[in-house]
Amino acid sequence: MDAVLLNIIGSVPLVTKIWAIGCISLSLLTTTNVLDPAKTIYSFDLVFKKGHYERIVYSLFDYGQFDWASIFNIFMNINHLTVLENSFALKRRYCWIVTLMLVSIIAISSLEQPIPSLGIILHENLVYYQIRKNGDDLQFRLLGVFEVSPLMVRFYVDVMMLVVFRRSWLQVCMNFIPGHLLYYMDETVHDIYGIDLCKTPYDWWLDSRRQSAR
Repeated sequence: MDAVLLNIIGSVPLVTKIWAIGCISLSLLTTTNVLDPAKTIYSFDLVFKKGHYERIVYSLFDYGQFDWASIFNIFMNINHLTVLENSFALKRRYCWIVTLMLVSIIAISSLEQPIPSLGIILHENLVYYQIRKNGDDLQFRLLGVFEVSPLMVRFYVDVMMLVVFRRSWLQVCMNFIPGHLLYYMDETVHDIYGIDLCKTPYDWWLDSRRQSAR
């Protein structure tokens, strides 16, 4: 059993592994009341008007109390994020995409208070990005007959959030708009115009050095 667990942990890429350790650690701290759970709640006003910047970090790893439900969610998300992270040739590009998504989510949160934590919203956007990028490989058959796109499932969930749970348009859009914008810049603009808008600052610097060296 220990060998199986070590193999699973060993197969998880670095960024996803750090995120998983952070989520489990924060969950343990809040469950044991070492850290006040109220301090993990993200609010744009609390962070940028009152200077509680640590709430961004806490909210990124906040998946609730340490119980079977949160552990199951974390390990399911590890599978999604492992596939996505491994699809990037450069680790720094993946980190840059994640950073741009987080900045976009925070920008939208200045207009509407998010319901879930920043980590959950960020994961939703990363899953959306993965679906758009590898949608053809992720389709499944319903009742063995109808091919269903994961985007249709996301659309159904978003409608449920609006109609049943009475979330606002911005609260729903927060779950996919940043991912859609990053996908558009990373894939569509690059394929059509040959412009890499998602290039990391380090890669921009490397390209400028190569051009100046010619």
